[in-house]
This record gives sequence, structure tokens and C-alpha cells, in this order.
Amino acid sequence: MFGQSGSGKTTTLRAIAGIVTPDSGRIKVADEIYFDSATGANLSIQKRRVGYVFQDYALFPHMTAEQNVAYGIKENGAGDASRLERARAILAAFKIDYVRQRYPQNMSGGEQQRTALARALASDPAVVLLDEPLSAVDAETRALLLDEVVIAQDRVKIPFIYVTHNTAEAIQLGTQVVVLHEGTVKQIGQPSDVFSKLAER
Repeated sequence: MFGQSGSGKTTTLRAIAGIVTPDSGRIKVADEIYFDSATGANLSIQKRRVGYVFQDYALFPHMTAEQNVAYGIKENGAGDASRLERARAILAAFKIDYVRQRYPQNMSGGEQQRTALARALASDPAVVLLDEPLSAVDAETRALLLDEVVIAQDRVKIPFIYVTHNTAEAIQLGTQVVVLHEGTVKQIGQPSDVFSKLAER
């Protein structure tokens, strides 16, 4: 999802997650209706299968990396030991099991981003929402983490909605780009088509 600041990208993600309620419309993820103004349907945040990676990562500062990831695991009847074991496995899959006992303030920006993504995927979501998660890291780290996002999406085979105003990120990550401007969808298409048309304007 591509657009300049104020175009409505974050608001769209928040509506999908249930943090804000749209005035009208319909939100459907896979075969499940999350919101429908016509029927009055409005699934609670807790019941929406959404993984969310915020711009500032929103890791709990009083929890270690493995505790943050374990918090995202929603398994009925799972005990603390089971949740922590799965959290360690997920951190290992992201190649950051070495930070599992660290608190966010003791992690680099890249380690925080990977932990946030691991937590988002731990909840077994139907869709992952990423709100400009690389805006706070340097160019070299950003390039590495973009690859991590691609690998993660390929691994879980679920939709990722990635918000950015960075053309290079949109081209590298997007299989489909939605261009927003002042809350309105202006264009939808493959990155090569969308950005060639934007360049002509």
C-alpha cells in the first residue's frame, strides 16, 4: 500500500485490525467478514486473525524477546512452558534466538523488527499488517530486513499488507500495489505498471 503521509494508509490498516471503525464498507479476510456496515457485522479485535507490526514495533518493554513472541501465541489451553517453547522455535526461524532473553531496549533496530514480525506471525494470523516497519533503521539494515520480510511471507503463504511511501520498498516487496491519495484508491496493479504510470505524470 503506497502513498504519501496522510493518504490513509495507516487508517486502512487500523480498520482491518479493528482499532478504528469505518463509517461504511466491508472488510473480508479469506472467507471471514470482519466488518460490514450493511449488516452491522463488526468482529472484535480479539477475534480478528490479524498480525500487526507497528511502525515503532510496539514491543512490550518489560518483556524479553521470547516473552513478547509468546504473548502473541493464541493456543487454547497452551501453558506457559508450551508457549515459550514455541516462541523460541519462532525466534530461531528468524535467526535471532540469541536475543530471546534480551529486553527491547537492549536490541538493535533490526532485532526489534524481527522480534515484532515473529510475534505477529506467532498468533497464526490470516493476514499480516506492516506499517512502515523499516522507517527507523539505516539503509544497510533496511535492505537485509526487506529480504527477511520476503522470506517470511514465502514461508507462511498468507497475505502481507505492507505500508510504505518508499518506491524501492514497494517495488521489491509488492506483488500488487495499491496507491492511496487523500483517502482514495487512485491505482491498483503490479509494481512495474503502477510506477511506470506514476513516472509519466
